[in-house]
Amino acid sequence: MRRLIVFFLIVASVSAIVSCNKNSSGPNAGHGPNALFPLTAGDTWYYHDSTFNDTMLTGFTPDTVTINSQRLTDNAGNVYVGVTNPRGWFDGSYILVDPGNTTVYEVDSPAFSPYVFFQAVGQDGVIGTGADYSNPGCPLQSIQYGYATPVTVAGYSCLKNAEVISDCNNVIREEVISYLSPGVGVVRIEDYVSDSTSGNKLYEDYSQTLTNKVLH
Repeated sequence: MRRLIVFFLIVASVSAIVSCNKNSSGPNAGHGPNALFPLTAGDTWYYHDSTFNDTMLTGFTPDTVTINSQRLTDNAGNVYVGVTNPRGWFDGSYILVDPGNTTVYEVDSPAFSPYVFFQAVGQDGVIGTGADYSNPGCPLQSIQYGYATPVTVAGYSCLKNAEVISDCNNVIREEVISYLSPGVGVVRIEDYVSDSTSGNKLYEDYSQTLTNKVLH
């Protein structure tokens, strides 16, 4: 399962923050107990994935995400780490945590460009914007927000990002909410889409929630 619409966000300038993990002692990008998103080969997360229609739960499946040994280097020399997640949200993706340990970048496959998956912020606000012109008559616009105050999700202290996707009539078509706990990784993702038969009201289409992890 992957978001219905993918955008390449232009990153806005934000202030770095110390991770929300209570044991934080400073940044350590991609490795160690303070990593915004741990990226050691063999790190594994277990999720329960749920799918819905506009009225009810329609599916419930286990999901496993593992950091593999594949690497992808971009033109600037940044090394992205491969993710194994068959049919999951990160299927075929590559992940990079910036050296400041504040931003997680994702590449959907070697053929695509990186975008901001998640960013920690010092205060609530816009992280970046993007656009999809595949329909020139009514392009889609995306705004990604970061929230500074930690929230508890599935027993973890997490930071929150939300990506809101609207059409040319300012109708929200999709909203993706991500919760990430530094030192743990992604705890929950929620994907909401609009129901055109019900006044474009958003309903939860998909979610994945962390149930266990093995980190090295």
